[in-house]
Amino acid sequence: MKQLLLVILLSVSSTIICTAKENMFANEMSSFCLIECGFLNSKGEIVIEPMFDYVKQFSSIGLALVGSGYKDVFINFKGERIVDTKFDSAGDFSANFLAAVKLNNYWGYINDDGLIAIEPQFTEAKKFAENGLAPVKLGNEWGFINTKGVVVIKAQFEDAYSFGKSALARVKKSGKWGFINEKGIWITKSEFDFAYDFTDNFLATVKKNGKYGFVDTKGNVAIEPQFDFAANFARGLAVVQKNGKFGYINEKGEMVIRAEFDSAVNFNINDVAAVKSGKNWNLIDKRGKVIAKLKRNGFAEPLSNGLFLIEDGFYSHHWYDSKGKLLLYTDLVCSVMTLKKADGAIIWPKTTEKELCKSLAKSR
Repeated sequence: MKQLLLVILLSVSSTIICTAKENMFANEMSSFCLIECGFLNSKGEIVIEPMFDYVKQFSSIGLALVGSGYKDVFINFKGERIVDTKFDSAGDFSANFLAAVKLNNYWGYINDDGLIAIEPQFTEAKKFAENGLAPVKLGNEWGFINTKGVVVIKAQFEDAYSFGKSALARVKKSGKWGFINEKGIWITKSEFDFAYDFTDNFLATVKKNGKYGFVDTKGNVAIEPQFDFAANFARGLAVVQKNGKFGYINEKGEMVIRAEFDSAVNFNINDVAAVKSGKNWNLIDKRGKVIAKLKRNGFAEPLSNGLFLIEDGFYSHHWYDSKGKLLLYTDLVCSVMTLKKADGAIIWPKTTEKELCKSLAKSR
């Protein structure tokens, strides 16, 4: 009996360690696209070469959905094809090793071997949560099923999203959004114009009467709706807009970084955020102190691996680290989109600028 218990404990421990390792790698990698798509690490190095039509981020089990040709496949961290799908469409794998797939206009689920786990029978289907429940659409209404495909919360909603870490799901009924628990019991009324998922601090952004605020997991208003816009909390702070300008509040609703920016994005894993004043993006710390002036316009995005992507044109993408150091940028060379290091050396395609232009001249 002791030996059996030891085997079980070792198995559980191994699963936890593997999951933690996979999560670490998943957070380390971010997607990028030139003509085709691949993945970068936090150093700005290509770890999976651009070879796919489109890519999604890696899931917690270490698989990413990518488009290859006219079908979806799942790859591992080495870019190897692990699951080839023969389906019309597919969604991401969840922590319980199930992914939604579409076949002949109906959705079901496969396991990580690519085998049907729940027969396609739903009008639509979304990702399973860690609690083993997934939102599915039966006819025109949404409900929730368990991992055996059994309906456990009857179809009654106009829309529904997966349960989050708070064990609450946002659902829409009578044109308004609210939150339910795992038994389908309303925690808040369906009274919001829109609602976002709960984050790690167990607060969710909601919109009511045109203003944004926050509720807690008991359904209480934690921060009164008062902002023109509010993003979910990240690293303890949330981007909000007031009187046309953006700033950051803490979990008490206090404005800790003054609303004075023309645009702003969430803090990343390194506690750095990008803010825009006038035409240029800057990086700031949690005190609002400028770390780096990027001198770039356009759109900014904090990536999961701690990098920032600035897109200031279809052919102009720049990747910076959290200190504001330029790592990579895109450049058209002889009408070919290339990826270059900060020093101007091409890293994709694997050639020099001279050789690339020469080979193109020969092919014309």
